[in-house]
Amino acid sequence: MTHYRAPQNNRALETGGSTLPDPSENFAYFPAFIHVTGKKVLVLGGGEVAAGKLRILIRSQALIKVVAPEICDDIAVMVDEGRIVWESMPFVDTMVNGAAMVFDATDDPYLTGRVQAATKRRNILLNVVDKTPLCDFIVPAILDRSPVMITISTGACAPALARIIRQRLETVLPATMSQLARIARDARQKVADHLHDNVSRQRFWTHFFQRGLQSRNAKSLGPEDIDLALRQFVPDGSSATVPGGQTMMAELHVDTAFDLPHGIARAIETADIVFHEDDVADEILTLARRDATVIAIGHIDQEADPTQKREHLVQQAKIFARQGFNIVTLTHPTAH
Repeated sequence: MTHYRAPQNNRALETGGSTLPDPSENFAYFPAFIHVTGKKVLVLGGGEVAAGKLRILIRSQALIKVVAPEICDDIAVMVDEGRIVWESMPFVDTMVNGAAMVFDATDDPYLTGRVQAATKRRNILLNVVDKTPLCDFIVPAILDRSPVMITISTGACAPALARIIRQRLETVLPATMSQLARIARDARQKVADHLHDNVSRQRFWTHFFQRGLQSRNAKSLGPEDIDLALRQFVPDGSSATVPGGQTMMAELHVDTAFDLPHGIARAIETADIVFHEDDVADEILTLARRDATVIAIGHIDQEADPTQKREHLVQQAKIFARQGFNIVTLTHPTAH
């Protein structure tokens, strides 16, 4: 069993209190991804601000129309390449007809008022760039690992914080995640044909991604690696020899998921079974997969023989690991 002692975080211990989201705090915006492939999207404005939105929009495969008397060089290139359509006529209300969404990047209050009225009458979503109170939707900070897209929003109350979060995630999530996602996209049906129940498929993909993200050669992975992984994977209930799972006993000194060492956080995220003392923070336990088994084990130090209790947990973990499960046991420091 791997024993992992998390570093002390005095500040987290001293501040106390819950850091979980406040359930009474309402969403400023409903989080969603909108399918606009083949649908009309209207962009008003031809300057650099509009160009910034268009660079993202053109990757959505929407049917994009730009309405502006003049356009900047970057937008002109998009027009020449046939990726967008440019309409140089003045805006009229009927231009929004049939649009899935409208972006107003004109910085013209009078025109914005007209666009607002036109979209509201037709129940069309409107984004007025850099004018959050006028928006029906906002565009969050984006971490691009396409086809994986990770978005961060602060409800438009702290855009700088969203950028900082994105920058931190850039250092944590490898670029090879893109290749792994493309492999999974192309192999979903093959895996479904081999593994007929949902639990087996979830366990297979968890193990595949875990190995892939740890590999330094993930960029070179291909369809043949799916075939190899399927041959090596043994579903629950099989009479074949099951590869051993991993076990970790982690002693926690923090109460927030953010302050967890990466090794512990990753172990929780990929565990099949999580044993935990009763007062381990909910924020940490929510890192576990939805299909994982999470088991409370009381307070070890309050047992008649805590050493015996810990040894019992070690033996239980070994039994499950021999069946191919990954096990994490979360405890608090032993009182002396």
